[in-house]
Order: sequence, then C-alpha cells, then structure tokens
Amino acid sequence: MTRIIAGEWRGHSLPKLKTGSVRPTTDRARTVMFDTLRDVRDLMVLDLYSGTGALGFEALSRGAQSVVSIDMNPHYINEQKLWIKDREKTFRAYTGEVNKVLKRLDQNFDLIFADPPYAEGIPEDIVKLIEAHSARDARIVYECARRSETILNSEILKLEKEKVVAETRIQIYKAL
Repeated sequence: MTRIIAGEWRGHSLPKLKTGSVRPTTDRARTVMFDTLRDVRDLMVLDLYSGTGALGFEALSRGAQSVVSIDMNPHYINEQKLWIKDREKTFRAYTGEVNKVLKRLDQNFDLIFADPPYAEGIPEDIVKLIEAHSARDARIVYECARRSETILNSEILKLEKEKVVAETRIQIYKAL
C-alpha cells in the first residue's frame, strides 16, 4: 500500500490502482527525494506521468501551494480526483499525453516531477516543454531506472544532485 509519508496527511493511503502498469515511487525513494528538496511549502508543483499522484499529493501534504497532475490514463486521473475531493487543496488534473497537455498550459512551476515509464525516458520535446514551464530557480525531479545513464539534455536545466535508492535513480535539476 502506498501512503503519504509526511506532513498533514501523513499515513493516509493513496489511490489503489489495479489497472495498467503504474509503478508508484516507493516510500523510501520519496523520503530521500523530499529530504533532498527540503522545503516545498508554497511551491506550485507539476506532476508529470503522475499515476497514483503520490509525488504531487506528498508535496501538498508538506505545504505546497498547488499541484497540477498529468497522466495518460483516465482511470488514474479519476482516482486522484476522488482522493483529493474533500481535502480543500488547489489541485488540477489532466488526462492526456504529457506533451499535448503541456502545450495548452500557460503556467510556470517551482517544482516539476517527471516520473515516466522507465523504458521510455523523457523525449527532447518534453524536456523543452519542461524548460518553458519552469519558473526561475525551479527544481525538476527526474526519476529513472537505477541503471540509466540518462542526463536531461538542456542548456537551462543543470543537474544539481543525484541519488540512487534501490532500483530508482533520482536526479534533481535546477532551472537557471
């Protein structure tokens, strides 16, 4: 069972998704990720390839101002909307391909999570869209397979930190 690990909703279970190939970020990996990020209070957050919504909901629980969630699977997005419904936080969710939804958004974000299917990675066109939606000094958290040697190809996003937790590689970039 995936659960919120800290903040106002600590211990609350996240949506259980029984269809598709969702791979929620483990409790341990989220702990390392958020300990590395430190303070997410008042940040505007974008959660790409959101699945259960674990990363965005963890950020809201820890005081983020708002979350925008994007996933291709309408079932995942519907479960996220049901989960957040009575929690009185600023949350918007979109169903669709990440690149198509990002092209329609006109907002910049302080923190962007990108946890695509490990086999797919992040295509260059999506990296460019992430750059376009990054506020100055934004942090971008890219989650990939431990064995991946991928570094996001960007002149604007600079790799700040990298951590490995079990089978997950967490890269944290800063927008210049």
